[in-house]
Amino acid sequence: MSVMAMMPTPASAAERNNYFYADVNGDGVVNIADIIIVVDCLMYGGGDDDVMPNPNTNPAYVSSKEYGAVGDGMTDDTQALESLFEAGFRLKKAVYLEPGTYLIRRSLTLKTGMEIYGNNATITRAKTVSSTLTGTADKNQMFIDVDDAGQFDVGDQIFIYDEGGANLCTHAVVLRKEGNRIHFHNVISDQQSDFMGCVRPYAAGTMVTTSFPLLRSWTARYECDGVTVRNLTLDGNRDNSEPVSWANSCLCIDAYRSGGYTDSTGVEYRTAQCNLTARKLTIKNSPGDGISDHGKGGLTVTDCIIENSAMHGIQMESGFAHAMISGNTMTGNGLQGSGVYFSQDVSDVVMDNNVITSFEHGCGVDKATADVRYALIRKNQFTSLTGEVFDFTTASATPGGVLQISNNTIRGLKSLLFTGNNLGDLMMAANEVKTITTLPANVMRVVECGNVILSVNKLPSSAVFSTPVISTGTVNMIEYSNSWN
Repeated sequence: MSVMAMMPTPASAAERNNYFYADVNGDGVVNIADIIIVVDCLMYGGGDDDVMPNPNTNPAYVSSKEYGAVGDGMTDDTQALESLFEAGFRLKKAVYLEPGTYLIRRSLTLKTGMEIYGNNATITRAKTVSSTLTGTADKNQMFIDVDDAGQFDVGDQIFIYDEGGANLCTHAVVLRKEGNRIHFHNVISDQQSDFMGCVRPYAAGTMVTTSFPLLRSWTARYECDGVTVRNLTLDGNRDNSEPVSWANSCLCIDAYRSGGYTDSTGVEYRTAQCNLTARKLTIKNSPGDGISDHGKGGLTVTDCIIENSAMHGIQMESGFAHAMISGNTMTGNGLQGSGVYFSQDVSDVVMDNNVITSFEHGCGVDKATADVRYALIRKNQFTSLTGEVFDFTTASATPGGVLQISNNTIRGLKSLLFTGNNLGDLMMAANEVKTITTLPANVMRVVECGNVILSVNKLPSSAVFSTPVISTGTVNMIEYSNSWN
């Protein structure tokens, strides 16, 4: 259940923000304390979320079997599921996936108001096929030349990838083939943002694959607000997919552009508000993030299992605001990524009662551009992390906001408990480290922050640190009742 769901439904994004930013405790200041009060009023689990619909008796639902989806894990169900999703959106009915495994070869698009239910249903990505460019791929083209077009079929979704990880045309779909020339429905630059579009020619030898997000909102072209996905498994088929990229995440909300845009074909794009609720999903084997949200709305992720992602469990960025991440279990690959990753101006995030295991960081930020304001991280369990548990180190963040990290349990500490700089006010209270795998030199490293309060944090009695805390450039620092050694 989202924070906003506890309040009257706002008519606009501006009103929605007013509800969320209410001065709940009446002290005349809107701050993290107000968010804590709202969170403490939430009830998790139960309710209608746990009752699966019966589309055979309820006319408010459309079922996958009505649209010819097979669900045997081998048949291409892309077109059938596209028709199902479009019918749900057009008829304003919830979408119901019958039990089975549905193989797809391009993204399924999420649009405003859609409700998607899976009941022992899995959506999985078809095996990636790859080739390389033999000519230059540039904006405004409607074709590319590759060394082996026989690898691709009509209807495949194309992804062009270079060493920098740039994403050229994840939604470009093969229209037809002529020899080794692949034609698309749209021009290459027909994208939702400059970042996602073709900003430079791509040279011969650049990899071309069929990877894509499984569920995707294209929020610059379609409205995508109030979307709910429940009780569904998303399998990214990581062992048979490449490359590793956030654009290959299992569930992807992408909305980079901050203003209007008209492409060379006259299609007008605009940034749309997107509020997504993901409940009781199993997201596994993603060649990108489990959930990658680049929208400018709200995100609620509760009671989900996210495992074996190549990158982050959940990523949020690009002016993102309002997130409730609660009761989830996230297991990484033990090599890179964060359980929850904050990037590029993220605010009003509540993250509690999650179990996060085998990532580099429990929570991390984009070291170049992150600006995190008003985040509450509490009552989470972090286990077997190879780097800092809380990594809020950034080069260019604008100080401000409040970061509260409290009542978390850490097992297997190998690096710093916390590192951060250019933050507003920081409170770390009642966090407990159960075991230490590698004894780091310091407990924390805090640089150029506002008020810092460290209270009642506990480490094993055997832990001895030569320098408990390094803190420079802070406005004020208060430390009491910590068991650092």
